[in-house]
Amino acid sequence: MASEQAPVEGNRPEEPFVFMDQSQAPDRLPIFPLPNVLLFPNMVLPLHIFEERYKRMVSDCLQGDRLLGLFLLQHGWDEEGATPTPYDVGGMGRITRAVRYPNGSMDILLSGLARVHVLRYVQHKPYLIAEVEMWPDEPDDSEGVEALTRRMVGLFERYVIAKVGEGHELLKNLKLLASPIDLLHTIVTNMPLDVHQKQEILNLRPVDERITMMITFLNQELSSSNRPSGLE
Repeated sequence: MASEQAPVEGNRPEEPFVFMDQSQAPDRLPIFPLPNVLLFPNMVLPLHIFEERYKRMVSDCLQGDRLLGLFLLQHGWDEEGATPTPYDVGGMGRITRAVRYPNGSMDILLSGLARVHVLRYVQHKPYLIAEVEMWPDEPDDSEGVEALTRRMVGLFERYVIAKVGEGHELLKNLKLLASPIDLLHTIVTNMPLDVHQKQEILNLRPVDERITMMITFLNQELSSSNRPSGLE
């Protein structure tokens, strides 16, 4: 199983500008299942690749459109006799940087683009490939969503201030965002929640339900003063 690890910087020639339409999911997408990692849109995730099947998967991706699906494994994947099964909803990302080492292992950066939903698996070996569809947010610009967003942001600001103080960079970054979805993704990726709690938010399509769930998690965190911050 691959693991997170900051990639080593490597020299790479500057690439010419290439327009890539990523508003639609590809017909088929390689799926990278992991037990402890999620990929949200606009999130940049460093990964260390060392298993043979996933080295092959990444190599194939780099020769193509560089698109990759990262999916969390469901509970019980590590039990004896169990078949590791990913959730149906995960993140689609593009490999934006890759460094290969003499032993064949690689460090990559995966940039989150969108949520996708698996329709069916068309290949299981040497690695998973699935037919997918986009899993977009249901549009909602109502006053109710704006009010929920303000409440979510207010709770997150209280949480950050309580843990690390008023000068944290996260608080400055929040002021640069206006979209409820962008604010939600920033907050959920910076909260020390269990990955399966984050998966619950990833699964939902209605914006108000996703923000309401995040508000519930924030209230739980604020009421638990003895937990480690998870913030740096």
